[in-house]
Amino acid sequence: MKCEVTLFKSLLFVSLFIVTFSPEAVPAQGPPPSLLSLAPYLGRLTSSSVTLNLVAGEKDIVCYVRFGREGGDPGSWQRTKDVSVAARSSVDIKLESLTPDTIYLYQVLARVKEEREFQRVTEQKFKSKRSTPSAFSFALISDSHITPFNKDRFDILSQVSSSILARKPDLVMLLGDNIQTFTSHGGPMTEELFGPRLYSLVRQGLGFLPSSVPVFWVNGNWEGENGWHPERERRWARQARKAFIPGPDANTYPEGGSEEQDFYGFTWGDALFLVLNVTGYTPLDHGLENPHSKADDWTLGERQKRWFSEQLSRSKAPWKFVFSHHTVGGKGGDDTNSRYGRGGGRAAKTGEQALVHQWMKQSGSQVFFYGHDHVFTDITVDGIHYVCVGSAGAPWKFPESITGYSKYWTPSGYTWVDVSKDRLKISFVTPDPMIPEGRVLHSFDVFPK
Repeated sequence: MKCEVTLFKSLLFVSLFIVTFSPEAVPAQGPPPSLLSLAPYLGRLTSSSVTLNLVAGEKDIVCYVRFGREGGDPGSWQRTKDVSVAARSSVDIKLESLTPDTIYLYQVLARVKEEREFQRVTEQKFKSKRSTPSAFSFALISDSHITPFNKDRFDILSQVSSSILARKPDLVMLLGDNIQTFTSHGGPMTEELFGPRLYSLVRQGLGFLPSSVPVFWVNGNWEGENGWHPERERRWARQARKAFIPGPDANTYPEGGSEEQDFYGFTWGDALFLVLNVTGYTPLDHGLENPHSKADDWTLGERQKRWFSEQLSRSKAPWKFVFSHHTVGGKGGDDTNSRYGRGGGRAAKTGEQALVHQWMKQSGSQVFFYGHDHVFTDITVDGIHYVCVGSAGAPWKFPESITGYSKYWTPSGYTWVDVSKDRLKISFVTPDPMIPEGRVLHSFDVFPK
């Protein structure tokens, strides 16, 4: 039995966040708020391990995790060591010695630190990472823009999460602007206290989805980590993200990435997933209010570009997907929105995106998935699909005058991708109270090159 534990210190909530709505700490069937304030979160899933992130409630606790194969003898389950967690703090518990492509059950047991008896606070299950080619599905969420002051956004994210969970994907990608700092158009994280509260809220909105489906995070321009933000504020934002959203680092997968968990790659079945961070390495302010930025001066930075090029050139995977909050350049409906990074496939040959596009074309990559523009659309350039995945909470549905798109879908929703040997099926889905799996508004097929 192996386990690895890492503790993070989070921060107490402040009166600024007392608002007119009060989402439950966890759904009714979940753990008592005094023990865990959030449902468990699965991150860094590999074929042999997974990282389980837990957040204590109002009291200091001691907890451990039991886990074993579904259908196996509970007496043979593995058990992690006991871990002490301070109130309102998070802990990463790594479950190891997993078998690939296998369903596991796990139980979180906890007690108040001063007490002696443990109680089972939640039981969930997950499937370890598939390591051989086979059909699978994944979902993409973007632009929830969660804040404590907008219950409507929280409700939409909750509905989207429930719909995705009903479909049982292998994994979920969150493509940025998942939270919203309190300054206009992607300003910095101006107080250290803000990050933990915002990440707690987005975790609440996701509900039990990340308790059984691994989630992979992509930074957007509203997460407070932009390259032009002051380093102190960027550090606050990074600390909160890493404390509540454990992501792959440079050593999690053979494909490597960043120590800060903001760009990374992994192979799932016979598909390569490469996650980029376009906002974190651009030093010039690209806020809407800054007229001095340009549509073609976004950058990934030399290290990220080199890593991205190497991964594409090395990979023999028949399917290759790229994920970013927006393209590394803009061509929106006007100059202001072009400088802001809007336009998707319209910007395929603008600035550094032209280089990204060239490498994707040379490697036979099929899809560049992104958010930022709050609608669903697909633009094909040189056989590469640029898919804007829609928004799951943000109230702004931008028209052609903003994005430049002539054909698009505006309802809140998410993108669903079915991957098989012979084709991809990409669908845009909106939650529907009468249909647990949601209602498909549009779909299309992509075939191997």
